[in-house]
Amino acid sequence: MNAENFAALRRAARPFEGEVWGLRPVLLWSAILVCAFTLGAGHGVHAQPDPPPTLAQTLAAHVYALSVEIGARPAGSVAEQQAAQYIAAQLADWGYAVEQQPFRFTVGDQTYTSRNVIARRAASFPHADGRTLVIGAHMDSVTAGTGADDNASGVAVMLAVAQALADVPTEYALVFVAFGAEEVGQRGSLHFVEALSETERARIVAMFNIDTVGAGDFAYVYAGARTEHHDFRRPYTPGPSWVRDLALEQAAQLGVPLRTSPPTGWDGYTGPWSDHMPFVNAGVPIAYFERWNWDAGDDPNWGVERAEGGDVLHTPRDQYAHVEAQKMAEVAQVLIGTVETLARGLYTPPTSVLAFEISNFVR
Repeated sequence: MNAENFAALRRAARPFEGEVWGLRPVLLWSAILVCAFTLGAGHGVHAQPDPPPTLAQTLAAHVYALSVEIGARPAGSVAEQQAAQYIAAQLADWGYAVEQQPFRFTVGDQTYTSRNVIARRAASFPHADGRTLVIGAHMDSVTAGTGADDNASGVAVMLAVAQALADVPTEYALVFVAFGAEEVGQRGSLHFVEALSETERARIVAMFNIDTVGAGDFAYVYAGARTEHHDFRRPYTPGPSWVRDLALEQAAQLGVPLRTSPPTGWDGYTGPWSDHMPFVNAGVPIAYFERWNWDAGDDPNWGVERAEGGDVLHTPRDQYAHVEAQKMAEVAQVLIGTVETLARGLYTPPTSVLAFEISNFVR
């Protein structure tokens, strides 16, 4: 079943406005099937077990819920709050300890309230130093389009990782964060990092940021870099790169095409334009996933989302119809494998190299 047919079933099955925010898309899909089989059984049709939704179908359902049923989610809006409720419900249903972290921000002469949704799972076999992995994606959007690509797609992938790892025994604690107010200056991720104690920051082994992974030509992963000014150009100071390299290794093992920024541009790194940046500035190694095309466009330091048609993000085309579920599924597969490899202790971060890199990176 393709994503369009799946979305049509969801539309037909919607009970009424107001019930959808706390209802898991996967459960809604199951309910559709149960109703269909129940109706059929009354007419002599034998119900047959149906396979569970594929990863791509589950991702498409999350994007549909966020970008169609809720719509555009400007920072500090009621729609952003509804998205937070939806995300919190999914994570709580999988057994995570969920909280919402409100914060206020000002744009011009107006003050708004946004929030981060934070889901935690303790390590099954914890290290004495309390090692933690943070996986995040921003849930707000601009008002051009409905934020399907930027960034319902990233939230959908984050939720898929959380669901996949909910019952996996781990040596690291897992923290999933849906950040608010990214589109107005990364307010949510900045608030999250600033609220951490020095001990809590030191426990974060790596941060994975997922932003705009549903429409671009190619999947990329980058390491973090600090620029002297908040612009989108070099020069930059490179940060730790081992998380990026681990993701590239995982992708190669899975047979998933994954790239990094070319030498003519950021050369394996990325600039300050998403929620990884407050973590970079705090000295946390990051891996930032997006779908893009660095080989197209006029600027090698910027690129373009699609060689044909240009950018989808921040345009009226940022709609559910322009997001491809299989593109999200590729990123989700790599992230699940990379996070699980770290969380289960199957890969040991290069602490000696890491300490050297951080000491030369953090001011």
